[in-house]
Amino acid sequence: MKRVVATTLIVLSTACSSGSAQSKRPSPTDVVATVGSTSITLAEVDDKALQQTTSSFGNVKLSVALYSARRAALDELIATRLIDEAARTQGVERSALIEKEITSKIPAVTDNEIASWYAANQNRVQGATLDQVRQPIRQFLTQERMQTIREQYVDSLKAKTPVRVMLDPPRQTLKMASASPTRGPANAPVEMIEFSDFQ
Repeated sequence: MKRVVATTLIVLSTACSSGSAQSKRPSPTDVVATVGSTSITLAEVDDKALQQTTSSFGNVKLSVALYSARRAALDELIATRLIDEAARTQGVERSALIEKEITSKIPAVTDNEIASWYAANQNRVQGATLDQVRQPIRQFLTQERMQTIREQYVDSLKAKTPVRVMLDPPRQTLKMASASPTRGPANAPVEMIEFSDFQ
């Protein structure tokens, strides 16, 4: 049996996590991921993560923004290590591997696709004509496709090399409101808390 608790909250800004216990403060030497037999420390992640601008994360708590920056940096470091290892295994330069597995597989962007994107994103072109933004749109769509193919290739490398991420998201300790309506036994092994804002 599980217990369901309903409560009202005006603003909830927290990351999703699998528990409500407060996680320990990580130190720079903590290993936050492993790629095969190699480790990635928090210090390595922060060298990359702390270069990002705060505007990338919108109006969120600093702890959530820091986690988001760290996770994005960690994902990039993992991808880099996987690609580097694949290049070493195949005995080729990294640039040659990227050309073979990613760049050469990018479908060409057609004029029709550029025109369709232009028509659907008038607010982003700010009154510019199609001819004025044709090349930037082509570059943008090409970059999007390259990112998709790169992610697919990195996923295929992850299937061959064990990757473990130990970077925990921020967790929020929650106190039960005694006046909140509840259903189910008080000693249930699983407790679900529903947050809602009726405004």
